[in-house]
Amino acid sequence: RQGRTGYLRLLQFSENAAPEMERALQGMEQEGCDSYILDLRDNPGGLVDAAASIASMFLEPDSRILSTEGRSSDGAILITNHPPLTRDRMVVLVNQNSASASEILAGALQDNGRATLVGDSKTYGKGKIQSVFELADGSGLLLTVARYQTPLHKQIDQIGIRPDMRCRKPLALDGAPGSLEEALETDGCIRSAESLLDRSV
Repeated sequence: RQGRTGYLRLLQFSENAAPEMERALQGMEQEGCDSYILDLRDNPGGLVDAAASIASMFLEPDSRILSTEGRSSDGAILITNHPPLTRDRMVVLVNQNSASASEILAGALQDNGRATLVGDSKTYGKGKIQSVFELADGSGLLLTVARYQTPLHKQIDQIGIRPDMRCRKPLALDGAPGSLEEALETDGCIRSAESLLDRSV
């Protein structure tokens, strides 16, 4: 097929993650990319707000990003409120080290039918919302007050998210010899993603 696939790899959800992703995505749109691979492998998570901001770059307005389940019956629901930066086809790559905010983003894109998840295993399974309470003696108590769920209310904590399509486990992403282009060409999961995008035209 004719077209260009943009490759976006996110290492962690820091304060700069969302603006950097927005700049990268806008640049790739201007270059004519018509599909995307978002690589969340080995991303341990970070700021949930950053994950939500990035999810909104791909989801339609009023799409659910996440929900929570707490000790009370009332859970919070986070919903997008502006148009996406792109509606192009996309695949999200995950592995057993994709955790926390990575799972929130992957789950939001999967449950909304926005992206296909490809991975060699399910994700880590970290979805606790915890608060620290200071005790009288100066020590602290870490208490789980709620748990994150995907938009379709699938539990993340201790369960993880299963990919829609399995791929061959690649060599280590970091420290591999050669250029990025060579690494991408030999990465079985990226090749599976590209094949999937080719078939979805």
